[in-house]
Amino acid sequence: MTILAKYNFRFCLKLLLFLLVFFFIESCENNIEVIKNLTSVKDLPSVSAQEIEILYSDSAKIRIKVDAKVLNKYNTPEKQYFEFPQGITLYKYDSSLQVVAIIKANYALYRENVKLWEARDDVVAKNLEKNEQLYTEELFWDQNKGIIYSNKFTKIINPDGVFYGDGGFTSKEDLSYWKLIGIKGKVNIKDNDSTQTNP
Repeated sequence: MTILAKYNFRFCLKLLLFLLVFFFIESCENNIEVIKNLTSVKDLPSVSAQEIEILYSDSAKIRIKVDAKVLNKYNTPEKQYFEFPQGITLYKYDSSLQVVAIIKANYALYRENVKLWEARDDVVAKNLEKNEQLYTEELFWDQNKGIIYSNKFTKIINPDGVFYGDGGFTSKEDLSYWKLIGIKGKVNIKDNDSTQTNP
């Protein structure tokens, strides 16, 4: 083998090693960038807790209690809310500390700056005093206005029957009065004449 051939062989070998190292480093840098993007600090909650209970009071009396398995609080310019990714159970109390309404959902958000709750996925709301139950896939509770509402299909069951709102519903926050949008349903008729018999 001539000196020139040996030189070319070494040069090619060095060039090949250099290219392999270069591509390996580039590959690592790209992966690191991907990992950085996936775990960006701005996407992480500022506070996270498990098995929590939150109490809201007014005039030293409990008005609302929230139970949740997981709570994530986000506090960035893009995200400012409390998230309950594994669902919530919310209890509303009257002035005598009796539970008057319960809301359950598989997912919820609370925007504290506007006092707006958003519940999604198998939402069930109950008015215990009137024995009414409400079922929907999405529900909003505006604490400033004292209303609960939805734009999704809603079903309400009470002693008078089963009622459906194709366009959702609006209600007082304690579910004492509600109005379905696009209503249809089945009404139970009470027979006051106990001596009457059907032929």
